[in-house]
Amino acid sequence: MMAVSVEGIPPSSTKSISPNMAPKKIHPENNHNHEWKMYWAAAGTEHDQNGPSEALRELLEDHRWLLPRGRCLVAGCGRGYDALYLASRGLTCVAIDCCEPAIAQAQKLLDTNTETVSGKLTLVVQDIFTFKPTLRFTVAYEYGLFSAIHPSQRQQWAEAYARLIVPQGSLIVLLCPLTRRSQAPPYQVTMAECESVLKRYFVLVRVDSNCRCVEGQEGNELMSVWKRL
Repeated sequence: MMAVSVEGIPPSSTKSISPNMAPKKIHPENNHNHEWKMYWAAAGTEHDQNGPSEALRELLEDHRWLLPRGRCLVAGCGRGYDALYLASRGLTCVAIDCCEPAIAQAQKLLDTNTETVSGKLTLVVQDIFTFKPTLRFTVAYEYGLFSAIHPSQRQQWAEAYARLIVPQGSLIVLLCPLTRRSQAPPYQVTMAECESVLKRYFVLVRVDSNCRCVEGQEGNELMSVWKRL
């Protein structure tokens, strides 16, 4: 088992795979947390790219986008591919997911890839709405959390990031899916919907509607980078 940093995380939040850490229902009108928990418990692979997102790698490697120094939050981390990638680039990362099975699978990935992690990484069973670390983050990244939550929660989503990210910090949001699905979640999302809830707290500094993606996802992803006001 790899050693993880708990800097900035309350002790009660670091029990990453405890049955007592079941996520709280954050919205009485939907059971999305339960649906995602069932997906991960069944070892779902529909949304699995078997590695870090191509758009994130393109942003940091090809476009050489510079991330602020400090702490990085990866919300809705799933199997942890992107969190592992960011940690391997030297960032101190905290990866959260409301689903215990997702965090358990992320831990297995980390346990077999400890040699690639030059930064520090903490895995926490937690949802973004109730997450209250003692220190804020200079950068946050997510792939798909905006579409995974119920549309009625999107304002709360923006407020959570505003609370968690320091002034002048960065928020990287990889939006997907941009096309309508026969069944949700995840919900179809648009850049306009994302901007409508973030614009009070963040300014858009980069958008790429032709970001690199895995085969079959062409035109279904959009990379955006925001700066906290």
